[in-house]
Amino acid sequence: MEPMGPMGIGLLRSVVRSLHEPVELSRPLSAPAPASAGQQCSMWRETARRIARNLAAAASEQKMNLLRVFLVLPVVFLALLSEYQLRSWMTHLKIEEDSIAQKLVILHKAVSELRTQQDCYQMPDWARKSNGATIQLQRTSPTYECDSWFCWLKRFIVPVNPPDTILQPGISPGECWPMQGHQGQVVIRLPAKILPSCLTLQHVDPELTPAGFISSAPRQSAVFGLDVDGEEEVPLGSFTFNVHKAPLQTFLLQNNHARAFRYIKVLVKSNWGHPEHTCIYQVQVHGKVVEKNGLLKLDF
Repeated sequence: MEPMGPMGIGLLRSVVRSLHEPVELSRPLSAPAPASAGQQCSMWRETARRIARNLAAAASEQKMNLLRVFLVLPVVFLALLSEYQLRSWMTHLKIEEDSIAQKLVILHKAVSELRTQQDCYQMPDWARKSNGATIQLQRTSPTYECDSWFCWLKRFIVPVNPPDTILQPGISPGECWPMQGHQGQVVIRLPAKILPSCLTLQHVDPELTPAGFISSAPRQSAVFGLDVDGEEEVPLGSFTFNVHKAPLQTFLLQNNHARAFRYIKVLVKSNWGHPEHTCIYQVQVHGKVVEKNGLLKLDF
C-alpha cells in the first residue's frame, strides 16, 4: 500500500472534522409572534372606527331617505288634494251645468206653452152655448141633488144649475154645475168639427168663498175626442187643475193625429176633497174649425 501524500492527508482530516461537528438542519417556517396588548388595542380601535364610519354613513343615508320622503309627501298630498278639488269642482260644475240645462228646458217649455196659450186665447171658444154648443145628456153624469130639507127649500127658491151652465160665462160663487160625486164626466157637442188644440177650465176664486178654499173644484181630469157615434174615444191629454193658482187655467191638448172632433168628453177623475159633488163653472174648447170637405177654415 502506497503512503498518502500531503494532499490526501489534508482531505482526510477535513472529513473527520466534519463528522465531529453538529449538522445544522433546515429551520421550519415559524408562526408570527403574538401581537402585544398595545397592538391589539390599536387593531380594536381601528375596527371600531371603521364600524362607526359605516354606521354614520348608513345613518346619513337613512336621514337623506327620510328627508326625501318628507319632501315628497307634501307634494304628493298637494297633488292628491288638487286632483280631489279639481274633480270636486268638475262635479260641481257638471251639476250646475245640468241644473242650468234643466232650468233652460223648463223655461223653454214654459215659454212655448205660454205662446201656445196666447194662441189659444186668440181662438174662439167652440164650447160656448151662444156659438151653438150643447151638452149630450145621455153620456153626462147626473146632477147632484141634496136630500136635506134645506136643499128642498133652496130648490124652490133657486133651481139647481143644469149641465149646460158650463157653456156660459159666469164666475160668481154658485154659478156652476154641481156634478154628482167626486168623479164623473160631461160630453160637449161642438157646433162643428173642430181640430182642438187646448182646453180652458174655470172655477171661482177661493178668495170669494167664505171658507177660502174650494174642495169641490175638479183636480185630476182627462180629455177625449169622440166620433159622431161616440164609440171611439181618442185621448187628448190629462191635466191637473190647481186651486192654488189662477181660477182660469188653460191646458194644451195632445192631438198627435191632428183629428177633428164634433164631441169633446171631459172626464173628472177626482176633486179637491168634497165627497158629495164636484162643481164645474166653465169649460172652453179652443181650436180650428174644419169644413165639410175636411179642410181647415182659417177665417174665424
